Amino acid sequence: MQYLTYSGNSLLNASLPANASVFFPPAALPGIATADIPAAVRRAFEQPLDMKPLRELVGAGSRVLVLFDDNCQPFPLMQKPDIRETCLEELLAMLTSYGVREQDILLMCAVAIHRKMKPEEMRFMVGDRIFRDYWPDRLKNFDAEDPDDIVVAGTTDRGEPVETSRAVLESDLVIYVDTVQIPLNGGHKSVAVGLSTYNSLRLHHAPQMTKDSPHVMQPRGSHMHTCIERLSRVLLSKARIMVMEAAMNGATYPPHMAFLGKPAERCNGLEKLLRAVTPGAMGLLPESARSNIFKNLRSSYRPIEINAGAIDAVHARTLAALQRQLAVKAETEYDTLVFGLPDLSPYAVGTRINPVLVVSDVLGYIFNWFYDKPFVKKGGVVILLNPVYEFFHPEYHVAYRKFYDEVLPETNDPFEMQTRFQERFARDPHLIDCYRNRYAHHGFHPFTVWYWATWPLRSLARVIVVGPPNDRVTKRLGVDWSPNLAHALGKARELTGGDRVVALTVPPFLYLHQNGTGPS
Repeated sequence: MQYLTYSGNSLLNASLPANASVFFPPAALPGIATADIPAAVRRAFEQPLDMKPLRELVGAGSRVLVLFDDNCQPFPLMQKPDIRETCLEELLAMLTSYGVREQDILLMCAVAIHRKMKPEEMRFMVGDRIFRDYWPDRLKNFDAEDPDDIVVAGTTDRGEPVETSRAVLESDLVIYVDTVQIPLNGGHKSVAVGLSTYNSLRLHHAPQMTKDSPHVMQPRGSHMHTCIERLSRVLLSKARIMVMEAAMNGATYPPHMAFLGKPAERCNGLEKLLRAVTPGAMGLLPESARSNIFKNLRSSYRPIEINAGAIDAVHARTLAALQRQLAVKAETEYDTLVFGLPDLSPYAVGTRINPVLVVSDVLGYIFNWFYDKPFVKKGGVVILLNPVYEFFHPEYHVAYRKFYDEVLPETNDPFEMQTRFQERFARDPHLIDCYRNRYAHHGFHPFTVWYWATWPLRSLARVIVVGPPNDRVTKRLGVDWSPNLAHALGKARELTGGDRVVALTVPPFLYLHQNGTGPS
């Protein structure tokens, strides 16, 4: 069986066993047309769920904090106009029509400990008009290390400190404009994580959260999301918070590239031809040219639904909408997962993925895209197709480079990392300066993405990488290497004693559930 997939910036037709299962995302739901989004936003705020209408919550003299996602979502970047621009334009017009003065509105990108958005990235997301009128005094990045802004909002009933921006407590209304692609995001994670600090994030972005339960990519059954909700409830007791969530469809690719995300039987004649010739044609291009093609990819996402109001009520609608877009039924649990990882990551927008992200994107994200229980058995094998280049962006991935050079040579065990290295990286003055002033991810960030892989790192028999020329990089990462896919599949059969092989085609995104046991 031929499996069209990625290996970094290359496309290849990989050979799988004849009885292998290949899952594709559901076809993209139609979504709301761009021209109709402003009206949908207005309706959401005029008829919110479990809250009063927006016009009754604000007025002359009201101080409003408007939060929005960084460029980790929607991912990959959208074609212009970005949905944030469309939604924010309508929201700001509504606020001013209700008497709120522009000088009393603060726009903040909720980056948490992600890298801050550069001015040109901020302009792309919010549009020229908002950028011109609000940047930089009333449009800014959250800074999780700003001693003049960070306050303790309170503690949970378990004594967990809840740190956030002073603006959350000093505003009359906090509005989070959220674009949600997978069940990981949105809901209580919005303000409680987006405007959080290391002292609070370390409570739930920890290996203890997933060592006994694999749930990290959805709130149901997740220790991580339960902890986040505890922190969010404290914030809700101190501030009035309204969320607007746009549940996004699966239109990752522009129309001329849509064939990459669907099976041959869903392709028209031209798309079938492109499926046949593109891998060979891409192979004729130099790596730099292939990299530019995917680096400049702009998605065609549209929202399926737009709802506003109280967090619980809104997020329940979002999760139901995402289930319609993402859910794919799997008949069984599998021995081996094969996945070709493209040179794309929400934590590498504007650059290429680094070796740490190669592991975390597959074991932290892809492996965990399931409802109820993992689709790879305990003692199973993951085979990852990627060249794993030892490249670290000199601005964005300073902490990742240090993590790769200093932590991974000593251990790949999340608990040992946490004990021996986490605090030193998180408090490192140089890494803090790079985060605050040089557009780098926080020193704690590489630990968080590695921690999400805690369950598969503990439960799998082996992780095998196919793509690097030798095993030098894979030894550093603590995984195995094979010279080709056939060799890796042979090793997997020996280790698992089974031949149930599953392969996923991502992007677009999907969540597997077994035997119809997905969320009700």
